[in-house]
Amino acid sequence: MDMKLCFSGNYENYSLHNHSNWSDGAGDLDVMCRTAKEAGIKVFGMSDHWVEPPGEGFDSESWSMDLSKLDLYVENMQKLKDELEDDNFTLLTGLEVDFFFENIDQVLSRLQQYPLDYLIGSVHYSGKFPIDYSIDDWIGLSEEEKDGICREYWRKLSGAARRREFLFIGHLDLPKKFGLVDNEKYFGQALEVLDIIRDNGGAIELNTAGFFKECKEPYPSPAILQEAYARRIPVIVSADAHHPDHVKRNFHEAGSMLHLAGY
Repeated sequence: MDMKLCFSGNYENYSLHNHSNWSDGAGDLDVMCRTAKEAGIKVFGMSDHWVEPPGEGFDSESWSMDLSKLDLYVENMQKLKDELEDDNFTLLTGLEVDFFFENIDQVLSRLQQYPLDYLIGSVHYSGKFPIDYSIDDWIGLSEEEKDGICREYWRKLSGAARRREFLFIGHLDLPKKFGLVDNEKYFGQALEVLDIIRDNGGAIELNTAGFFKECKEPYPSPAILQEAYARRIPVIVSADAHHPDHVKRNFHEAGSMLHLAGY
């Protein structure tokens, strides 16, 4: 399949960023996929978290997939494909892969040995700091500490943007999640990442999960989305669903934002 087809036509037909209870989602694979089909989504992808930390002290085991069970994950998805796919529904198997400079070559090399349809490139750690795990991690930090976390985040995201193995980059301005970061301070770094994505023929998502977080807006911000349009960067709308009820959450609002940005 030419995955670029997923970025054309009706934006509500596609949803590729979704999680099941194989990582930190609330529904099992079967329920998530069947719900998506019933919701009228034409191309649906599961992309559970895949995190291979480059050292100790990351605590990703609590929210990412068991690294020993990828074969079983792929096998289960294949069974669902065989059962659910028809002329109006395509099911894709993906992973949301955490980017670390230290081991990304090895991680991607291993994953390429599996029959995966796509990979999402994301950053959830700045150093060992868990960017989006809990607001409690941010409360009490100095402005200088927050600034260091954010700048390292964008530096890592620029590294992820250079990897052509990723179909698109996930939740582009994630540090704003808890409403404790001035997103405009890092606008220049965001533009640098967009330039890299454009130059590498990559894509981004408009992730509607942010509507329901303290930041009260999707990832990325409208200003960054306009800059993505100016660079003709493809966008796919994503719910980042962690529950079956959320597979198309706020897609209409996302469509309005795409229109306002120029898409």
